[in-house]
Amino acid sequence: MKLKHQERTYLYILALFFVSINLRIGITSVSPVLETIRQDLNISNFSVSFLTAIPVFCMGTFALLTGKVIKKYGAEKSIMACLILIGLATCMRAFTFSISTLFASSLFIGIGIALAGPLLSGFIKEKFPTKIGLMIGIYSVGMGTGASLSSGLTIPLQHVLKGSWNMALAFWGALTIIAIIFWYPIMKRKKKTSTQNKKNNKLPLRNKKAWLFTIFFGLQSGIFYSITTWLAPANQSMGVSSEQAGTLITVFTVIQMICSFLIPTLADIYKNRALWLLGSICFVLVGLSLMIYPLTTPWTPSILLGIGLGGVFPLALMLPLYETKTSEDASAWTAMMQSGGYIMGGFIPVLAGIARDYFDSYTQVFIIMALLSLILLLLTLVMNKKEGEAKNLISA
Repeated sequence: MKLKHQERTYLYILALFFVSINLRIGITSVSPVLETIRQDLNISNFSVSFLTAIPVFCMGTFALLTGKVIKKYGAEKSIMACLILIGLATCMRAFTFSISTLFASSLFIGIGIALAGPLLSGFIKEKFPTKIGLMIGIYSVGMGTGASLSSGLTIPLQHVLKGSWNMALAFWGALTIIAIIFWYPIMKRKKKTSTQNKKNNKLPLRNKKAWLFTIFFGLQSGIFYSITTWLAPANQSMGVSSEQAGTLITVFTVIQMICSFLIPTLADIYKNRALWLLGSICFVLVGLSLMIYPLTTPWTPSILLGIGLGGVFPLALMLPLYETKTSEDASAWTAMMQSGGYIMGGFIPVLAGIARDYFDSYTQVFIIMALLSLILLLLTLVMNKKEGEAKNLISA
């Protein structure tokens, strides 16, 4: 039975949301039980840290294969394969008896996430060319929802499941099954992609704008991971209790998730995306300034950082979608941006950690983040600069 246009649109939106939920749960569900895993398997902190590091590393390497995957299998079938891979790897954790099995599950989850992200960007470009901001907002909220649910409920699930962290981690495979149910009809009804489109999905390695997007994405990614890592301990060092520091992180996360939907949606409505990007970065800069010079309560910088980072990430995801003409090109540009960006972004928290140890202070950490945010501001101005008669890069 054929779906009406409105029903088909609702199906696309629900499928996008549930698929995006699965792009973080394999990573964030592990963090709450890392210490339990370390003790049960009798391994070092260094070894157990790879459970979250491996998927992020995969996101920075396997994304480069997106173009070849689309050319051979098509986007819809490839996304289904990614979901199956993520689901099987997640369920595999129920039968974990060694660290090597956990490493293998993290590897497969990372590969699935690495390919699915750029593929979903291409899907948005193809199905919602006039509603990119709204769909990127739904995509971002989906990832945030998955991260929040898995990080917040894994410990309660462990208690319900009689202390089994294995089963608590494997439980999140249920969300993958839901995503597969919604994605299956999309995969089945997809017509064959024209060979003309398949020829134009190579990585834009010689394109200056693509490299600017990659640097921008890498910097914002590194800033986000660094702030997420150091916000709570920095507040504790200023006399905030551990309970209140945890609440500050929760507020930061919730506001970020709300803004990751609102800001790209508003940017689409009011068109001038450069202005929204500059505004979001300014919120980050003010928030960081208040961490360097704590002139207000800790709530103020946490809220400002949540607003700013909630806007920067989805707006960064939108950049290649407005620059490209086809869904295949959008996936290729996004693959390059996320691949180089996540690799670059992975080194920034390390740099921040070195600064923290060397200066024995969190102030220098936030100074580094502020300097990187200023670079983001300059990059936004450069990307928005007109070239002759060409259209504005990120303005309508």
